[in-house]
Amino acid sequence: MDSMKPIAPQNNMLEQKEYLREKFISFQRKIADQKHELARCQDEFRQREQSYYMNLFEILDAFENIDATLESKKDELDKTAKMLGRNVRSIHKKTKRLVKSAGIAAIEFPDNRAEMSLCKIVETRQDLTLDNETILSVVKNGYINIEDGTVLRKAEVVTVLN
Repeated sequence: MDSMKPIAPQNNMLEQKEYLREKFISFQRKIADQKHELARCQDEFRQREQSYYMNLFEILDAFENIDATLESKKDELDKTAKMLGRNVRSIHKKTKRLVKSAGIAAIEFPDNRAEMSLCKIVETRQDLTLDNETILSVVKNGYINIEDGTVLRKAEVVTVLN
């Protein structure tokens, strides 16, 4: 019987090792599943956020079009229409502040040159007095995340092509 005593604890140890091994594998699977779920949730969030911003940019575009129309007809507007114009401009400014508070800014081109990473050329015109790729006008503003430099929407521009 003395020879049996060492075997019993060893069997118990093997059972404990197997139990711990199974627990370890189970935890690793749970960790992998949770990482996968986290990645899925992050991707879903990014997609919703992107959709939200695209819709917000469309609203900003609509306000800019209304503002341009009102500006071009300002001499023809009566008192009520002028007041309506001020209200529209106020809403436009508030919407711009909302976008800015989210760390988003309109893309600017300080050197007035088209950069393909920031804009999409929608039309070209010939102008021998200017260099190629000089921006003549911005058709639609582009937007960039200030914090990480991610372009959320490229600007649509008209450039020179000689």
